[in-house]
Amino acid sequence: MDAASAQVMPADGVASFHPSTARSDCATAKCGVVVIGHGGTASALLAAARGIVPGDGLADVLAIDAGAGETEELQARVCAAIDDVDEGRGILLIADLMGSSPCMCGIKNSFGHGFAVVTGLNLAMLTKLALADRGSTPRELANACAGSAQRAVCVKINDDLSNRDQADPQKCSTG
Repeated sequence: MDAASAQVMPADGVASFHPSTARSDCATAKCGVVVIGHGGTASALLAAARGIVPGDGLADVLAIDAGAGETEELQARVCAAIDDVDEGRGILLIADLMGSSPCMCGIKNSFGHGFAVVTGLNLAMLTKLALADRGSTPRELANACAGSAQRAVCVKINDDLSNRDQADPQKCSTG
């Protein structure tokens, strides 16, 4: 990313939406959404979210499954997707890994559209997106999706090894 881009994209990964950069000032425009990830993650998670949440809240969301590296083919697909979803309200780019080639390709091609980026693509953020008000700004949608993803992460640990010999035989065993 060049120095000018670094000034626009803050460390939190959420760029400011500037209505003056929007292509239309239509009051009914929705924030467009592009989901991008390595392998089949983007399309698989989007399909899963569409299966979980009834309705058409994700019908116009586009998924891009990317390979390794920022290729000309990836750039063309990202450009086309961004142009397709931008109704004039800006776009939300949801990527799997911050700093990865697909994410950086999305960021580079989003300038001029008014956009926000949220990384850490997961099912929780997509289900939140399905129910969110897409008339919101890209920043508001990014924050809502990120908050949902953070709340969905849970770590539970049982460090009690004292009852190992009395383990329930119906539970997983390696013997």
